[in-house]
Amino acid sequence: MIIYPEKIVNGCTFGTTASSDGARSDKNIIKLDGAIKNLKELGFNEIETANTRTIEKISSSSGKIRAEEFMQLWQNKNVKWIIITRGGEFLIEMLPYLDKDIITNNTCKWVQGFSDTSLLLYYLTTNFNIATVHASNISDFCMRRLDASLLKNIEILEECSESTQESFELYEDYDEKSEDYLAPYDLKGKVEYKHLYSKKEDKIEGRMIGGCIDTISQLMGTKLDNTTRFCNQFEEGILWYLENCELTVASLYRTLLQMKNNGWFENTKGFIFGRTMSKEPLEDFTYEDVLHKICDDFNVPVIYDADIGHIAPQWTIINGSYGEFEYNNGKGKLKQKMI
Repeated sequence: MIIYPEKIVNGCTFGTTASSDGARSDKNIIKLDGAIKNLKELGFNEIETANTRTIEKISSSSGKIRAEEFMQLWQNKNVKWIIITRGGEFLIEMLPYLDKDIITNNTCKWVQGFSDTSLLLYYLTTNFNIATVHASNISDFCMRRLDASLLKNIEILEECSESTQESFELYEDYDEKSEDYLAPYDLKGKVEYKHLYSKKEDKIEGRMIGGCIDTISQLMGTKLDNTTRFCNQFEEGILWYLENCELTVASLYRTLLQMKNNGWFENTKGFIFGRTMSKEPLEDFTYEDVLHKICDDFNVPVIYDADIGHIAPQWTIINGSYGEFEYNNGKGKLKQKMI
């Protein structure tokens, strides 16, 4: 059984905390302030923890402090939505300090983010069956005109029932970042979902779980890894969504193979891979070769270059929801049911 937090409503409070890196540069502070302003104008109240704007050894603070400040928001009865400040590198340091009793004995709330934040979301969902939100960290909400994907993000959490998202037309040119930090996404690339087995149409259904491969894979072999128990509890099987940020094709293959060998994918009904930032082949070993070597054994649909992850815009994916994904000639549609 998945536990879904209460819907967010106009006038409710969101909290932000730096569970990995803090808003430490002028750019990040401008974006944070812009995001808070926009969300307040949309009718939300805001609380931020003390570490939101701090930096210590490329993290906002120690893992213990980050966990304590996250728990402060978790226990705050006014907070309905926790949007993590930024991604980063070492979120895993805070996980051992999270208080399991506090997590289970307090009213849960929506926790949102991606990149390094994927690890926190994945941990909460796979260990406690609490639904979490794989979507933008708070800084993306800074732009003068909010992208449709961000407005859809809010709409999904306001309705908390069933949602449908369709693939976007264009994606952001990641290599040409504007120095106008509040500018909308620079959408230039044509979105085209791809089917690994060249089918024109396909469909996947299952319980949704996943995130950034670089970070969620850090749980393997630790006492915090509850993946196989989580995945095997669902008779309907698992719809995995995954995205790669920085791993080379060789590192990506090794990481996915380790996940596979740990039994993570045994109950899978299909895979959706987001657009990757690292596709350069290693000699004649390509990104597509990685996907084939990992996925061919399962005989399930495999879609890649989807609207998930670091190359915006991205879908809002609810970890733990029941997903129905349809692929049709380069386009995709995702229906999520909070059941």
